[in-house]
Amino acid sequence: MAGSLGKNKGFVNLNILQAFGAANDNLFKQIIMLGVATGGIWSLELGKGGQATISLLFSLPFILFGGFAGQFSDKYSKRNVVIFVKMWEVMLAAVCIVALASGNFRLSLFCVIMLGVQSTLFSPVKLGIIPELVEYKQITNANGTLGMVSNIAIILGTAIAGVFSDQYKPAFLGNDLLSPEVSGEEKLAIEQGIEQVAEATWLYIPGITILILAVIGLYCAFQLPKLPAKNPDLKLSFSFRGFFGVYVEQFMANLGKPLLAVTGAFSAFFIIAGIALLNISEYAQYLHVSDTLASAQGAFLSVAIGIGGVFVGLKSRESVRPRFVLVGGIGMVVGFTILGFLPRNYWLVVAVLSMSGFFAGLYMIPLQSLLQILTTDENRGRFIGLSSMLTMVGFVCGNYLFKFGSNNFGEHAAARTYLLCAAVAAIMLIPLSMRWVPWFQRTIDEMAVQELENQDRSQDEGMATQHAGDESF
Repeated sequence: MAGSLGKNKGFVNLNILQAFGAANDNLFKQIIMLGVATGGIWSLELGKGGQATISLLFSLPFILFGGFAGQFSDKYSKRNVVIFVKMWEVMLAAVCIVALASGNFRLSLFCVIMLGVQSTLFSPVKLGIIPELVEYKQITNANGTLGMVSNIAIILGTAIAGVFSDQYKPAFLGNDLLSPEVSGEEKLAIEQGIEQVAEATWLYIPGITILILAVIGLYCAFQLPKLPAKNPDLKLSFSFRGFFGVYVEQFMANLGKPLLAVTGAFSAFFIIAGIALLNISEYAQYLHVSDTLASAQGAFLSVAIGIGGVFVGLKSRESVRPRFVLVGGIGMVVGFTILGFLPRNYWLVVAVLSMSGFFAGLYMIPLQSLLQILTTDENRGRFIGLSSMLTMVGFVCGNYLFKFGSNNFGEHAAARTYLLCAAVAAIMLIPLSMRWVPWFQRTIDEMAVQELENQDRSQDEGMATQHAGDESF
């Protein structure tokens, strides 16, 4: 971590617990996605493109409970909310062990949903706590660093999921956990090329790994500094208003302000992510590679996004630079368009996917920083709850664009589906270049001027107080 961020104990522990949580989410979710992908052990449960359904189940809590979760981030100490969320993760990890060890698909789906709920509660705190842990001038750098660490965790979670899946599948089949409803021909297709193993060890290893990571995350949560509640007088609403009225309230309060444009551009990015992250699993069959190599694409993509985020943090020089959003958008259009027409060469695909990921980091980090500096301490959690809901709506839209591409683009669907990512990025460049990015920059400049004026006023008041004291003396 750059400079004083590495000496900030609270920020370091936030990085660790966020990283382990992200690793857990991606480890479990990716194992289930590989299981429902073409040729997977649960491929007949949800049909072709079933990854979209898994992603929807994980994303739905963000849409339903994002605003409700934001209330807790504003009313209570963010440290206490983090501790509660991490306790939830530890208990849920125990259920994940049972689900995977028994091969119970429905219990696994339940775990996916509960992981989504837990992540929904954590989302407003994760982003909202940064301005409370670091100085204003460090916010962009902090977001870049947190993004890099999180993406390394996603790399590990995604890559380990591929390795675990390659070991879990033989143990799953060897212990006769395949649904009895699977026909003989379908069973042969799933078992093709798999050397079955009767030893049950690998049925437990993925779940136990998730539990260990959750316990470490909980320990780090207790190491966060004690933080005061920012809006303790806020009355929690458990009614319809508390769940969906928060969205309307935050939307109306920011109508005509750049903050809504920021979250719109941020949400559009997740349409692209919703397409790309599901499409990765289709490359196992398209390129005739293992689940490990297919998942490794996500690892390369994640580290590239992280590098892009760190690059933005270093180049921003203690401020937010909205122009990087445009550079990132243009780079994604070019990268994903090239991906749509590449030959079936694994390393060529990885190289161009990584390039696209780097530009995605340039696009995303300035927007994330703007979300934090344009919100107030009193409403940051609730607005981030609205933003989390919109990003997940975007992600789900991306999931169904992926499903459209996989069902309609023929034998080259895995490659051609990336053209949908390029199309979304190209559409977003229109409002960004014509209106939004200049608007963001003007707002930042106005805030800087206001800050200087406040400093001058404080100095003048201090001098006046001192002068009055001297006269009195």
